Amino acid sequence: MKIYSKVGCHVSISGGIVNAPQRAAELGCEVFQMFTRSPQGGKAPEITPDIAKQFKDEMKKWNQENCYIHTPYYINFASSNDLVRMSAPKIVREELERGNLIGAKYIMTHLGSSKDFTREEGLKMTTVCIGQVLKGYKGATQLLLEISAGAGNTIGSTFEELKYILNHIDILIYGYEVGICLDSAHMFASGYDIKNKDGFKKIIEIIKKTVGLERIKLIHANDSKIELGGRKDRHDHIGDGKIGQGGFVNLASVFKCDFIAETKDDKVEEDIRILKDIRNNL
Repeated sequence: MKIYSKVGCHVSISGGIVNAPQRAAELGCEVFQMFTRSPQGGKAPEITPDIAKQFKDEMKKWNQENCYIHTPYYINFASSNDLVRMSAPKIVREELERGNLIGAKYIMTHLGSSKDFTREEGLKMTTVCIGQVLKGYKGATQLLLEISAGAGNTIGSTFEELKYILNHIDILIYGYEVGICLDSAHMFASGYDIKNKDGFKKIIEIIKKTVGLERIKLIHANDSKIELGGRKDRHDHIGDGKIGQGGFVNLASVFKCDFIAETKDDKVEEDIRILKDIRNNL
């Protein structure tokens, strides 16, 4: 049986998470991503059993197969600020538990920056923090680590770094598999040429030798305003940026996981349509 990727985008939770499935459906989503709290900070709104039930009912009503949760942007497992670093595992664990309440398939998180530490120290701190996130966790929602764009001293901009983290987590938390979220714009900015077929073939071999293709669970499908290796995170609409539609054909030809566009509202419906067309024409 042929496996098809589902396509969607990041949607607003204005007015509460129960509104997200309808918003997603109206944009043409088959799946969607959201925050469950402000990405900039502040206390997370409570998800009561009633809200969780309403959300699940809305998912069915609007034919949304899965939802995904993005953790807040301020997560930094390698911060020199003790409060920031020590609070990060608690917040990500909260998001896992909140995701489990509403039936989210995955949550994904950025890893942060080690600007005040050596690379090795930053990777070790990140691994320890993720171990703290997962200690004793029994829920069904799975944690994904998102590849970074390589700006400054961000952690996780190469598959070798992601392999290091995954290998150490596998030892710390036996029996729990952490997955990877690939962001196309981040990969391109980090120097991974997904645009050209030959370059993409090399990337697939790198993935096979490091994290493994089976660990890739979700694609953030974003074109890039930044040139290859530019090390900045600047999303563009599909086909309007430096990657071009061909890069997304390459991704869709190999990865059958879901594709989520994280692009501006002005053309996100068009991005969803283009991604569906690419999938349907493979």
